[in-house]
Amino acid sequence: MDVSVVDATTLSALLESGRLSPLGADVLEPPPQVVLARIGNWRPESLLAILEAMVDRGAATPNSPGAIRIGRDHWATARCLGGAGLPIPATIAGADPEALSQAAVKHLGLPVVVKQRRSRMGVGVIRCSTRDHLDAVLDSLWRVGDEIVVQRYVPGGETSYRLLVVGKEVVAAARLDATDGDWRSNASRGGIPRAYTPQGEEVDLAVGAAKTLGLGQCGVDLLMGASGPIVLEVNPTPGFVRLEEATGIDVARAMVEHAIKAVRY
Repeated sequence: MDVSVVDATTLSALLESGRLSPLGADVLEPPPQVVLARIGNWRPESLLAILEAMVDRGAATPNSPGAIRIGRDHWATARCLGGAGLPIPATIAGADPEALSQAAVKHLGLPVVVKQRRSRMGVGVIRCSTRDHLDAVLDSLWRVGDEIVVQRYVPGGETSYRLLVVGKEVVAAARLDATDGDWRSNASRGGIPRAYTPQGEEVDLAVGAAKTLGLGQCGVDLLMGASGPIVLEVNPTPGFVRLEEATGIDVARAMVEHAIKAVRY
């Protein structure tokens, strides 16, 4: 099977007579049999429209556009995981900053973590330790129109665990430790990854989170809470370069082989 890399930002999606079609790039003729979508923070809905067009033309994909949308939204993710009984930090969503601040302090206590609902790579994630700090952050985000959630802070967040799920198994895992002075341990914020062998409970939780969201491939970030591992986030298009460097595992190959197998079987 031939493999091509296409810059989706150069493509468009056409909706005509009830049918979707991708436009641009000669590689789309004939249409691809399988697509591994990499949806980042740049115009995600536009790129998902193109993925929808490819799927409408018959392309298989490990992660459907709908599943990616859920995985990119912290509130939607929390709703799905919590509804399935998986452990997550208590989460509050709301519109009015004053009401949201009052609810967060009352039900979650301080400190809390404020997240833009579609934040990624640690951007738009703020820990607030005092009420006045929380008020200021919520008011500022409200003024620029951002949708947000507030989550209970889980102590020990300076260390997290990234499990890369492909199909029904974890193909690579790393422990990530925050750099001095930071409380966020994700690799994109400078967290230091080290190869890690996850325990059975952690593997089951990561695979269960992926299944709950309908994702065939994803990164699942875990924190160790007082009663065991907690799902912090699920990333439907995770970075894996640092994970490969830490573990020596060819994650990209595992993802491509899984996608090809989906077409063949």
